[in-house]
Amino acid sequence: MISRRPMQVIIADRSARNPFRAASHGGIRSAFRNHEDENPPGRRPQKGFWGQRLLLISWLLAMPLASARADIRPLLLDAEEQFEQNRFEQALKLYKQADEAEPDHPAVWYNMGLCHMELGDGDKAIQQFEKAASQSGVPAYLKQDAFYNIGLARAASARQKLNDLMAPATQPTDRKPAPDDPANIENLKKIADEFLLAIAAFRQARDVGPDDDTEHNIRAARIIRRNVLGLLQRAAEAKEKEDILKDPRAYLESLIAEQDQQVSLTRYLVIRPPDDPAAVRHARRTAIRGQRKLMERTGELADQLAQYRQQQADAPASSASQPSTQPAEQTPLEKAYRAASAQLRKAVDSQKDACAFLLDGEIKPGWDKQFAALEQMYGALFLYPLEPAPALAKAKAVQQMLRELVAEVTKEADWLSDPLLGDVEWPKDAKWDADKTSIFVQQAVVGGTLAMLQNQFRILSTRPADEQQAPQEQQENPMLDRELNAKLSKIMEPAPETSQRCLKAMMDRNRKDTLAGQDELLKMIDEAMELLPRTIEQRLQELVVKQAELNSQVKAESGDESADESTKPSPLDEIRKWAAELKTRLLAPRASKVADGFRERQEKIQKDGGKAAAQIREEIPSEAASQPAGAPPTSQPSRVQALIEAGKHVAAADEQMTQAIEGLNKASVENSRKPLKSGGPVQVPQAKALEELVKALMALQPPQSQPQDEEQDQQDRQQQEQQRDRQEIQREIEQAERQRQEVERQLHQRRPRTVIKDW
Repeated sequence: MISRRPMQVIIADRSARNPFRAASHGGIRSAFRNHEDENPPGRRPQKGFWGQRLLLISWLLAMPLASARADIRPLLLDAEEQFEQNRFEQALKLYKQADEAEPDHPAVWYNMGLCHMELGDGDKAIQQFEKAASQSGVPAYLKQDAFYNIGLARAASARQKLNDLMAPATQPTDRKPAPDDPANIENLKKIADEFLLAIAAFRQARDVGPDDDTEHNIRAARIIRRNVLGLLQRAAEAKEKEDILKDPRAYLESLIAEQDQQVSLTRYLVIRPPDDPAAVRHARRTAIRGQRKLMERTGELADQLAQYRQQQADAPASSASQPSTQPAEQTPLEKAYRAASAQLRKAVDSQKDACAFLLDGEIKPGWDKQFAALEQMYGALFLYPLEPAPALAKAKAVQQMLRELVAEVTKEADWLSDPLLGDVEWPKDAKWDADKTSIFVQQAVVGGTLAMLQNQFRILSTRPADEQQAPQEQQENPMLDRELNAKLSKIMEPAPETSQRCLKAMMDRNRKDTLAGQDELLKMIDEAMELLPRTIEQRLQELVVKQAELNSQVKAESGDESADESTKPSPLDEIRKWAAELKTRLLAPRASKVADGFRERQEKIQKDGGKAAAQIREEIPSEAASQPAGAPPTSQPSRVQALIEAGKHVAAADEQMTQAIEGLNKASVENSRKPLKSGGPVQVPQAKALEELVKALMALQPPQSQPQDEEQDQQDRQQQEQQRDRQEIQREIEQAERQRQEVERQLHQRRPRTVIKDW
């Protein structure tokens, strides 16, 4: 329970050092620390009160410029009287008038903060308390009380938000998500952050002077915050599971990206270890932590895939009246998931061995195991069918990046170039395997993607006539067209051979032949993408993928570190932070070149966004485009409404990308990573651009309505889950209450104080 101190408003200090010393009123916090024992908590001592006022008058008369000070004396006395009578609005007006007449008294600002707190405006109260505490020459007791009240205001605000989040729905028909539902992740983060700010304010008060009540409030706020972090952790885990089941391939691709980063950083330690043994130990520990977290996520994905069962609506219908005693036959998708799960299990074993080697200080064997895990994860990835449009777009982006790296090769060591490490000068006598360089691996991935797409095109183009889709289905999904797949298969037919030729040229360190093979692959990709029918939705999906990848890499390159070690970010965020920390400590690529590369990619994404916007404008009828902005939307077809809404979001994303490009230009000119930091001129607009692109895509892909019976069943299941969640949360609340009571019993005897009952 967070405690409040007795409240008073005292104008004069007994020591006559400050005639405007103030204390709190109504159960918030007292700035007048010398309470008389015969007075109960919450009451200002009456004895000697008028004597203090006379002392105030004498002190003012003795000061220079007494006439100027005397002008605000009646205001202060009237304000105190109004405050004592709980007329806080009138007291606040009088204090404001006094502040306008003599704007240099922290105690007046402090009393204004008390008025705001009593009126329920915590934000304005905090502003006044911070203003009072930040002034130089403020007495220690006033600064301490100001910090204390800042913490109390922040804690009260956070607690109110938490109560609102955990309160049940007001109506039985309302659907309110459980407190640890993924939809509440952002709210839980804000509540946890606000409790953290409250704790920081209490600690500032404690730094000014030790106080039992302050220590008590720190403990109470930390206990409540730990409960919030527990809810946040469960919500993040639930969201992660949703993401896995929603798109396992995308989740696996994110894990592969993290594993690739681990391989690159460990390879750097193998080829060019730091001279300082302490730096080597730190890098090794960082690599172990990151690899362990990644191993856990890979194992969880393997479990999810192994337990996956295709929904009955997607699986072949079976007779419910005659249940079969035989196990249900696995669908093709389930078989693919089982095979991917088995492959990921091998990757987990390799990751476990890598951690063991790194723990023993054997970096080279650890790197070999990490590389083996990366290959096994890629093997699992290629068990999934590919969506042609986004797969080609990603392959093109990677291939263009690899070609730029090869084009910059001027010496043997340049073949070790790694896009994840930036500008790194490798030693001339470095010993390394050609097929384990980053360029080679990424080139092999591009070749494997194109070969897999070519195989898919070939299969769809040679389907028997009785398996062909009806014209209506072909119209809904043009990629099922036999002739189209035949053309695409013919275009991509040379891809496997060209890829192998390109890889052989890399093995031989033949720059000319490598560039020639890469150019041929880029040409194939461009021809296929031109022939590929791409809807607006597909273009937006590609933009979302590209922008998300760029945002993630900018965040990793910025090297941001969490300000609060007790928070629990997602495991992938932790891995990115550790990898960025290791990279920042070991490497020092030029910030200007990094920013230039990011800017070029952002400009390309913006250009592709312009194409999507043009296609949206083409599909909007001229009469709808010329309709006034205020026209009722019901007068337009639903598809046109969706296109107009998507166009607005695409335009907003374009504006945010322009701001991000300006921020990257600043980073390039200043040769600094500071603009890349979180909250800076790059990450903020990039995140908003991605958000707008997702909104544009959602506008064109509204959720499909379910049958009424199925929807009712889903509602019943949700209500049951929410009821179980509420019961579990109630048990946790009771446990937290017992913990708080135990904390109170363990504390030493305190002098009487007012306690907030509802904490």
